[in-house]
Amino acid sequence: MKTLVSFVISIFFIGSNLAYAWDAQITGKVGSIEVHSPKSSSKNITVNIIGETKMCTLPTNNATAYIQKSSTPDTYQIMMSVLLSAKTTGKDVRLYIEHGSEGCQVHRVDLL
Repeated sequence: MKTLVSFVISIFFIGSNLAYAWDAQITGKVGSIEVHSPKSSSKNITVNIIGETKMCTLPTNNATAYIQKSSTPDTYQIMMSVLLSAKTTGKDVRLYIEHGSEGCQVHRVDLL
């Protein structure tokens, strides 16, 4: 019985970790923040991290990562505030990135 319980707990933790697997987690200081017209691209905001040349595992279109307002409407303003605060204060951020429709897409931002 004890072995069965241990097995179930192990499977739960493995499953939990797989559910939160990201293509990339990039940590560092915010380099540039660019604002784009929604008419030209769904990349509303692009950001890069100083010293990082590849923001995700895509073979091309990976030098910056983008935040798309329509895919994160509830947290878009907060993500922008965190990035601008980090840029202004020189604090590090961690970006959690997945492949998006137009390159590397940011889905989470941590202020460190």
